[in-house]
Amino acid sequence: MARPYALLRSGFPYHRTMGQRRVTSNAVDIAFGKEDRVYVLCRGGLGLEIRIINWDDDNLGTIGAGTLQWPSALLCDSEENLYVSDEAKNKVFVFSKNGELTADWGVMGSGQGEFNRPSGMSFDADENIVLSDVLNSRVQRYTKDGKFLSQFGEDGEGEGQFRMPWGTAVDDEGNVYVADWRNDRVQKFTADGQFLMKIGSSGTGKGEFNRPTGVAVDGDGDIYVSDWGNDRVQLFDYAGRFVETFIGDANLSRSAMEYVMANPVTLRL
Repeated sequence: MARPYALLRSGFPYHRTMGQRRVTSNAVDIAFGKEDRVYVLCRGGLGLEIRIINWDDDNLGTIGAGTLQWPSALLCDSEENLYVSDEAKNKVFVFSKNGELTADWGVMGSGQGEFNRPSGMSFDADENIVLSDVLNSRVQRYTKDGKFLSQFGEDGEGEGQFRMPWGTAVDDEGNVYVADWRNDRVQKFTADGQFLMKIGSSGTGKGEFNRPTGVAVDGDGDIYVSDWGNDRVQLFDYAGRFVETFIGDANLSRSAMEYVMANPVTLRL
């Protein structure tokens, strides 16, 4: 029988577009702060940095320019400190909301606590960081100041194994979800790394993936997966059953529209 909340789903109507190249270029992750601040991690184009905007699409500044080389994931903690994983530098950088670089940690390697292309990150209930260590085919957990706590996973295609794990998420019960990029699936684990279930397989149909990059879980246990190669987001229920697909909208954001109207050359393209 469906959970009661599942009977009340009303879909996901398109709401708005924010950013676009005028403000956010090659956006790879997003985090939310206080007072309507939205932090967007940009990788290329106009800069390797965190862009700060708000829900009205105002450009409020940047953080991290000149420090980041190939940033991959972004977290914002309860004190509005910002954490960025950098795949090229094999580090996690920590910035204050005012843009000050307050710490960095990590070293390249395959030992406990070491990285080989750190990527997706999420917080658990204690604000420990659950991080995908892509080329070491594992997930590691750290305190916010970089102290190693635990790890699970190994290279392969079986249950509990990874081929280039990417995005991570933690639900309200402490379970960990991992977007297993090259295996075209999402895997769910207990907090200590015991395999629970997998979602998806290779393909373009409903519930299938082509290189999933991100995963998120809401308070009802619904699972959202960024199906990168298929240009869509797919929604699954708590048991991993496909619910629906949504793809957003192609409308210009406010800042992009202002840029187009102020630059006649763009109107000729």
